[in-house]
Amino acid sequence: MLYEQGGSVVHKLACILFFISLSFITKANTSVNLSLIERELDANVPNMLTINNAPGVVVVLVDNKDIIKYKFYDFSNVEKQQTFNSNTGFNLGSISKLLTSWGVMRLVDKGLVELDIPVNDYLKRWKIPKSNFDTNKVTIRNILSHTSGLSLSGYDGWETPMVLPNIVDSLNGKTNGSGKVELITVPDKEFSYSGGGYTVLQLLIEDVTEQSFEEYMQKSVFTPLEMNSSTFVVSESVLKASATPYDEEGKATTMVYFTAQAAAGLQSTPHDIAKFTMAILKNGNGTYNGSKILHSDLIDEMIKPVNNTGDRWSMSYVNDIVNGNRLLGFAGFNHGWIGLTRSIVDKKFGYVVLTNSNIEAVRNQVDRLILKTALNIEVSR
Repeated sequence: MLYEQGGSVVHKLACILFFISLSFITKANTSVNLSLIERELDANVPNMLTINNAPGVVVVLVDNKDIIKYKFYDFSNVEKQQTFNSNTGFNLGSISKLLTSWGVMRLVDKGLVELDIPVNDYLKRWKIPKSNFDTNKVTIRNILSHTSGLSLSGYDGWETPMVLPNIVDSLNGKTNGSGKVELITVPDKEFSYSGGGYTVLQLLIEDVTEQSFEEYMQKSVFTPLEMNSSTFVVSESVLKASATPYDEEGKATTMVYFTAQAAAGLQSTPHDIAKFTMAILKNGNGTYNGSKILHSDLIDEMIKPVNNTGDRWSMSYVNDIVNGNRLLGFAGFNHGWIGLTRSIVDKKFGYVVLTNSNIEAVRNQVDRLILKTALNIEVSR
C-alpha cells in the first residue's frame, strides 16, 4: 500500500497506519447498535462523498454469524451512472497481505514450514542475497510482522499485464522503479514495512507447494472461506465485473497490475471481503470462524502483537485496544482504490469499507463514524 503515486511514501505509510494513530476519548461501553450505525451512515456518507468529490463507497457490516448489511453509496462508474452491488470488483492493495498471512499459516498448520527457520532454507529459485547483515535471521515470522529488515516498502504496479516480469526478476529489481528486495537492516530489531518481504513469501508458497500462488490461495483460503469471486489474476472478465477506479481529482484512471500479488494484487468483492472479515470473529462455541482452515491456537499466534512494533503489529493484523475492546484491522491502497477491513472482536462485529478512488478521507471518515457509533465514543484524528 505504500506508493509514490499521488503522494510520498511517507504519506502512504501514514495511510496504512491511520487507524492506529486515532485518539479515543472514552464515554461508555455499550453493545453495538446496528440500526443506529445504519442511520448514521445514511445521514452522513452522502455528504462525505459530495464534500470530498468522491465517486462512491461500499460499507458492509458483519457479525460472527453472517453478513448483516450492505450499504452502497453513489457510483461504481460515474460516467455511466452504474451503481455497486455485493459482487462489484475492487482492488484491495495491501489487504492482500492479510490473505497471504492466512495462506502462509496454513503451510505452518500442515507442517510444511516453520516460523523460525531461515526463510532461505525454503526458497529454491531465488535466495535473499548476501548482505552486511545476517540473512539466516530472516524468518517467516519476522517477514510477516515487518521486522525482517528487508527492503522495498511497496510497489507502484504496472499499467498493463503484458509487461509484468516474473517473480524472480521482480525480486531482483524489475519493479517499475520500486527497487529490489535485499536485507538492509538487522532482523528482529525494529518495525520496517516491507512489501518486498511478502513477495518473498509469495515465492516461498510457490516453491514449497509447487503450485502457482493464485492456485494455492484459491484452494487453501478463498474457497473454504466462501470467497468465490476473489483472485490475484486480473483477467478480462474480472475487469468487466470491477468498479472504475478514480484518482484524487475525480478522473477515471486505469487498473494496476502486479507481479507482487501477495503484497498488493488482490482483486475481490464486498461479499468476499465481508466473509473474510468474519473469519477472525469467534462463533458461539468460542472458536474462530476461520478455524475451518486454521487451528484456533495458530490464529491466536498469528494475531498476537510482536516485539519491536509498539505492540501494534502482529504476523497479520494491526492491533488496538479502544474503550476496552480489541480491534483488528488492515488498510489497503492502490492507485484508484482504498479499502479497510476491521473487526471489533470483543463485540463479534466487523465491517468493510471499500472505495473506488484515491480519496482516503472518505475511508477515514466512514471508519471513525462506525467506531464512534459502535463503541459509543468520540473519535478524533
